[in-house]
Amino acid sequence: MAIWTISAQPGTPGRAAAAELAAHAGVPLLDRHALVALAHELEPGLAVDDDVETLVCGRLNALALSLATGAGSIEAFRELELRRALPELARTIVHEVSRHPAVILAAGAFACLRDHPAAVHVRLHAPREWRIDEHARHELVDRSHAARAIDHDDHAQRELVRGLYRLDVDDPRLYSLVVDASRFPVDRILELLLAAVAKRVTA
Repeated sequence: MAIWTISAQPGTPGRAAAAELAAHAGVPLLDRHALVALAHELEPGLAVDDDVETLVCGRLNALALSLATGAGSIEAFRELELRRALPELARTIVHEVSRHPAVILAAGAFACLRDHPAAVHVRLHAPREWRIDEHARHELVDRSHAARAIDHDDHAQRELVRGLYRLDVDDPRLYSLVVDASRFPVDRILELLLAAVAKRVTA
């Protein structure tokens, strides 16, 4: 049984590679939207939405949260409850979906399955300038707009993983395979991801 977790830097072809891999391997692709839907099933009382990054990265910063909770803000208490619940909820969700072969496209999925014997953890990265060019080309925006978007999303991804798991998403030691997406087309990346599983099976 193979489980791939794909953590992709913004601007890299993470979704395309994950979709190709899932289709080739005949397994489901589970992205953020699918995982959030499962979160609602498992914990319907928690107000989890697709904007988890904004929540973890500081919709209420530490000082504001402290002041709000001190003042008895109901909304702040809900925020605090969700922040405390998210790491364990994320682990529960990822462990639930890892019962069967799957491709999990989520920045922090590797952290939830670090000891899973069948998991291959993949990090797609690329130089910032290359990712800016790719974003500008795909989103049909100018380069300055693309640079702001890439820098914002980079920060959000780093803070999300650090906030939930106290890990550095860019640490290559956390992954089975780290691929520079600027050096390989998606079909070649697919070959590398399949080879990583084959090597693990024969090791």
